[in-house]
Amino acid sequence: MMMKKILVVMLVASASYQSWGQKAAPAQTLRLATSTYEQGRLHELEGILGNIEGFSNEQKVAAYKLLTQAYIYLEEPKKADSTMLNLLATDNYFAINKEIDPVEFVALYNTFRTEPVYAIGLKLGGGLVQPTVVTDFYTSADAQGTGEYKPGIGFMGGFFFEKKLKGKFTFSPELLVASRSFTDLSKLFKDDLSGEVGGEFKAKYSQALLEINAIVQYKLRESVINPYLGAGPGFSYVFSSKLTPTATGLSKTSVSGADVDIASSTKKMLYSFFLVGGFKYRIGGIFVIAEFRYQYGINKVINFDTRTNYENSLDYGNQLNDFRVSNASVTLGVSYPIFKPAKLKNK
Repeated sequence: MMMKKILVVMLVASASYQSWGQKAAPAQTLRLATSTYEQGRLHELEGILGNIEGFSNEQKVAAYKLLTQAYIYLEEPKKADSTMLNLLATDNYFAINKEIDPVEFVALYNTFRTEPVYAIGLKLGGGLVQPTVVTDFYTSADAQGTGEYKPGIGFMGGFFFEKKLKGKFTFSPELLVASRSFTDLSKLFKDDLSGEVGGEFKAKYSQALLEINAIVQYKLRESVINPYLGAGPGFSYVFSSKLTPTATGLSKTSVSGADVDIASSTKKMLYSFFLVGGFKYRIGGIFVIAEFRYQYGINKVINFDTRTNYENSLDYGNQLNDFRVSNASVTLGVSYPIFKPAKLKNK
């Protein structure tokens, strides 16, 4: 008889816990669950935290953490795995505290994939474009060695993808649209009577490119700003190349006209090498990225066999030089990590 009364009391108490847990405010439910856990009454937690749909994300994380620890001690590994997975899906950035969290909980956490599977993002930037002359070409012998290139402005923007490799390395390919411009100044000829070298050719070069860059990043350290260095090759397809020319004679008269299309004189594929330094700062569920980039142009821009552009040569007395183009730029971007928490098979 006494045994029946005890069973009835236990059933009523259990039902009361479940009913109370469902009706009470989330904060009250969590306080009760925490107190119950600390008292060692682990079997009761599942009833208390049976329905957490009305909880905030932070409260859900706390509830899942309590349940996971309880299941570990109750030696129910499948349930512990399930609630740990729920915890990581609720808070992708959940981090353990080795000084406070139980060793068993830390060990279980380490058997799960907790880092992003990949990240996607956007970046925009701009900076200086610096041409470097390799070989000086000219129409008049008197123009030899008088060429001067002035840096211009470049812009770029597009998409990037990030995939973590081993250790601190991340592969970050980019698909960008870029524009470059710079100015070419040179003398044209010598006056036979005065011997004065004069006349001036001035042209603004403009290019539009589609770039595919294969950057590999190395994280310097784990911190609030997550600094990194990077390097890798770049491949640019030139789909537009033109110059805006003006020729000025000794009499100060100028000859100018419409833009000259020099696409036929320009190589379609350009190769470069990148050096990158930057940092990533997390705001909520995204990362804000800022980086400095230096892009070194490897091959020459002008095609040797089709160098001569007759409009440029006959109307303006100019010949296209051999030159490479490098860029120094600053970019800003955002990345959105994609998480897929899962139990690691080899753990």
